[in-house]
Amino acid sequence: MKDLDIVILAAGRGERMVSRKPKVMHEVMGKPLVGHVVDAAHALEPARIVVVTGYGRHIVEAYLEDKNVATAFQEEQKGTAHALASARGHLDGNDILVLLGDVPLIENSTLVRFLEFCRASASIVFLTTDVDDPAGYGRMLMDGDIIADIREDADATAEEKMIRRINTGICYIPFRDLGLIDLIDAANRKNERYLTDICKVARARGGHAKGFFHPHAEEVLGVNTLKGLLEANTVMRQRINERHMARGVTFLDADIYVEDNVVIGRDTVIAPHCHIAGNTVIGEGVYIGPSSVIRNCRIGDNVTIAGLVFMEGVEAKEGVNIGALSRFKQDMVLERRM
Repeated sequence: MKDLDIVILAAGRGERMVSRKPKVMHEVMGKPLVGHVVDAAHALEPARIVVVTGYGRHIVEAYLEDKNVATAFQEEQKGTAHALASARGHLDGNDILVLLGDVPLIENSTLVRFLEFCRASASIVFLTTDVDDPAGYGRMLMDGDIIADIREDADATAEEKMIRRINTGICYIPFRDLGLIDLIDAANRKNERYLTDICKVARARGGHAKGFFHPHAEEVLGVNTLKGLLEANTVMRQRINERHMARGVTFLDADIYVEDNVVIGRDTVIAPHCHIAGNTVIGEGVYIGPSSVIRNCRIGDNVTIAGLVFMEGVEAKEGVNIGALSRFKQDMVLERRM
């Protein structure tokens, strides 16, 4: 989609994470939250991707150096409209998809359907979902599929707080409407410029914004607490394991940890409680015994690894047998004795 720019908002501190680490640098299956979102953005093949950084910018920007994205700095966190305005210097006439850097579970198929709806609507669109407990989220005030307003939680009335349909923060803004963010004020309890207020601004000028409903809330909501981080890890681990199983890898238990960047060949069998991490590459026909830890290794075809083995930065050549309780560290090469 070369006529699309993507802006990822990743400036917030995330105080509810109770951590000095920037929120978007907390990891899901070995990859920072923002890394998963950048991957989802690249899968859409846009003209450009801009990540708006803020708190802990040097940590976030160091991670993004080789990710083929531009960065824009939001010096003060004055709201989501202000964050998007911080990226304006990188935008050049394309429509804009706004993603959030703390939403690691967003699926490519969901974004494709969302963009198809947006292009057909030719209007501002916000992605919505329903939740059992909407506390803390902006409530959708709808007139059919037209957004009358998005009421932030701090500004909602008691009646509006009962609404379960909420704004996810993901939105689409045609480039012709980008200038509307300059008309958004900070007349609210937080004294912030909410990007959601673009709906009111558009409506006041004879335009409108639409809502696109997505039924699976867990996929499109941000990680805001360490409990939420654990839940996201659980969902992502299941996805990764199912992806490998679909490609011919046998998992002998659900409690197997395989990080996102790991490559595994078909007919490999992995026993319970294994932990496989980093940029590990495993060949075909490998057996990995229970409770083994393998990190940043290259494992050749038909290697047998007995249980309780620790390997880091090791290369095991084709056909090697590795005994139980073995421990191998950096730069070792294991070859089969002839």
